[in-house]
Amino acid sequence: MTIGRFRITSEERRATVVGIAIWAVWYVGVSVLLSMAAHDQGTSDIIYSPFFRWMAFGPFLAFLFLGRHIMRFNMKMATGSLSNMSNVVTSATSFMAWGLVLLVWDCFFEGVDTVLALVFGMLFTYLMLVASNGRWNP
Repeated sequence: MTIGRFRITSEERRATVVGIAIWAVWYVGVSVLLSMAAHDQGTSDIIYSPFFRWMAFGPFLAFLFLGRHIMRFNMKMATGSLSNMSNVVTSATSFMAWGLVLLVWDCFFEGVDTVLALVFGMLFTYLMLVASNGRWNP
């Protein structure tokens, strides 16, 4: 399979699958814990807020790069790009920063849409990765 000019190797696919599997375990674990915590309508509203949905879904990119790091696979990155471990740190930091934005937003302004919060959170994380890898400065 080819993406752009690069060919995706079986090592890349395996590393990606490992990252997705780690994230899937995280997602199921967090979702089960959150559903166990929702006892009545009051806690259910809090547990199913955009902040807690972000806690389950948000670290997807961090786990993806973590899977690549675990498999000891480094993609052919552009000169000056960061390693997979640096991308894990950037993704995790962006994940926490967006979580803080959602928490503050939910405290002061009610009615954050969950889907928009997830989409903008992933976009924010992606943009932070692009900025930290110097993709805007070829």
